[in-house]
Amino acid sequence: MINSTLKNANILIVDDQQQNIDVLTGLLEMTGYNNYATTTDSRKVVDLFTSFKPNLILLDLMMPHLNGFQVIEQLKPLIPAGTFFPILVLTADIKTETKQQALANGATDFLTKPFDLIEVELRIRNLLNTQQLHQQLENQNLILDKKVKERTAILEQTNIELTIAKDKAEESDRLKSAFLTNMSHEIRTPMNGILSFSDLLKDAEIKIEKKQKFINIIEKSARRLLNTIDDIMDMSTIHSGLMVVSISEVNINSQMEELYDSFKPEAEKKGIQLTVNNTLTKDQAFIKSDKIKVNSILSNLIKNAIKFTDYGAIEINCSQQNNHINFFVKDTGIGIPKDRQPFVFDHFVQADIEDKAVKEGSGLGLTISKAYTEMLGGKLWLESEDGEGSTFYFTIPHTTEGKEPLNIENPTKATDYAIKIKKLKILIVEDDTTSELLLTAILDEINPELLYAETGVEAIKACRANPDIDLILMDIKMPEMNGYEATQQIRQFNENVILIGQSANGHSADGERALNSGCNSYISKPIIKGDLMELIYQYFT
Repeated sequence: MINSTLKNANILIVDDQQQNIDVLTGLLEMTGYNNYATTTDSRKVVDLFTSFKPNLILLDLMMPHLNGFQVIEQLKPLIPAGTFFPILVLTADIKTETKQQALANGATDFLTKPFDLIEVELRIRNLLNTQQLHQQLENQNLILDKKVKERTAILEQTNIELTIAKDKAEESDRLKSAFLTNMSHEIRTPMNGILSFSDLLKDAEIKIEKKQKFINIIEKSARRLLNTIDDIMDMSTIHSGLMVVSISEVNINSQMEELYDSFKPEAEKKGIQLTVNNTLTKDQAFIKSDKIKVNSILSNLIKNAIKFTDYGAIEINCSQQNNHINFFVKDTGIGIPKDRQPFVFDHFVQADIEDKAVKEGSGLGLTISKAYTEMLGGKLWLESEDGEGSTFYFTIPHTTEGKEPLNIENPTKATDYAIKIKKLKILIVEDDTTSELLLTAILDEINPELLYAETGVEAIKACRANPDIDLILMDIKMPEMNGYEATQQIRQFNENVILIGQSANGHSADGERALNSGCNSYISKPIIKGDLMELIYQYFT
C-alpha cells in the first residue's frame, strides 16, 4: 500500500491517445492515487504544469503539435535548478536511440508500450519516493544552513538516515525488477509448454504414446501456471484485506499424514529422505483453526525444503506446548546467508536469486505463509546456515478466533454419471465462448437439454421462459448484470432451481459471496470435469 504522502501526489498524464489515458487513470485509482490531471493536447502541458503543479509527469513521445522532446524542453526553464522532478516517458518507440535521447534531454525514466501495469505502478512509486527523499533532503539543508553550528550532530545523523533510506529505495527498485522478471518467467515458461505442445498435437500422424506424453506436459504446465496465478491472487487478497479466516475443527494428525503421502514421491525422486515426527496425541490433534491456511503454510514450507535440497533429509515436526501447536520443517539444503535472513519473507527479496540456480515457483510462498500464520494468531521464523540447511518454525494457537465456514457437504463420488444422473434441463450462463464450449463438452456425458445466456439479464429472461430448468451454471463476472445480482433476482421467483456459481477470479471471498447471493454451491475456474460432475451428482441422483 502507498503511504499518505504518495497518495496525495499530483500526477499529470500527457498522451494523445485517450485509450492510454483511461488505462493509466484506472491504474492510479486502483492503487490509491487520488490526484491526477490529463491532457491529449501537448500544447497545454506548460499551463497545466503551472496551475496543477504536478509531482510527476507520465509523458508520451510521439504526439501531434509538440512531441515529448519538445515538451521537455519547454518545461526545463520552469523547473528550479537542482530540483529533482521526475518525468516517466511511456512510448511505443522501442529504439535504443530514442531511449538514450529521452534520458539525455531530461527524462527520468523510460518504458516502452505495451507496458506492464504492475511495472508502471512500481516505477511511479519509486520516482515519487525518490522525489520525496530529495525534497526531504532539500528541506533539511535549508534548516542546516541557518543553524549549522548548533545542529551539527543532528545533521550528521540525518544524513546517515537519508543515505540508508536512499539505499533502501534503490535496493527495493532492483528487487522489484527482479520480482517482475521472475513473474514473467513463471508465466511465460508454462505458457510455452501449453502452446508449443498443443501445436504438436495438431499432427494427425502423431503416435499415441507421444500424444499422451504431450497431454501430460500441457496439464503439468497449466497447473504450474495456475499455481502462479493463485499465489498472485492470494497476495492481492491479503494486501487488500479481503482474506477471510474460516474456523473449523482441524485434525492435525490427518493433515500431517496427507502431506507426507503427497510429498513423499517428490522427495524420493530427488533421493531425499522425508520423515514426520509428530508427538500429538489423538485428543491434542483436534484444534480450532483454518484448515486451508494451516495446510497452505505446511505445504509451502515443505515445497521450499524439497526445492532447495539436493541431497540429505527433510524432517517435519509437530508438538504441543501449553495452548499452542508448534511446527518446524528442517532441511539439509543450500541454506540462507545471515545477511539475507531478515528479508526472506519479503515477496520482492525472494526473487533475488541471481547467485543461485533458478528454481521453479513464484517466490511468494514464504510471504503468504507468514501472512497466514499471523492471521491465525501465530508467528513464523527461521534458523539457517549458508550451505548447511534451514529450519522454518511456526506456531499457532490451539484455538483461533474467526468465522465459522459455511456448511457445504462434499459431493458423493460417482463413476458413471450418465447412468446415475437423470436427464437435466440446464441453463449455461457464460459470456466467454471457450468456457461455454468447455461446459457443453463436459455436460455432454449426461445428455442434458442445454439452454444458453451470455448476460445476467438474458439469464433472468431464460428462467422466466423456462420454469422447468433443473440447473443453472452461473458465471459471476458478466456484462450488463453480474452473476450475483442475476442470482438474487432469479431467487425472487424461483427458489427451487439448483444454482452453481462459477468464477475465474480465484478469491476465496467469491465463493462466500456467491452462496450469500443465493447459489447452492460454487466452483472456481479452471473447471475440472470430475469436480463439476461430482457437484452436480450431489444434487441430482
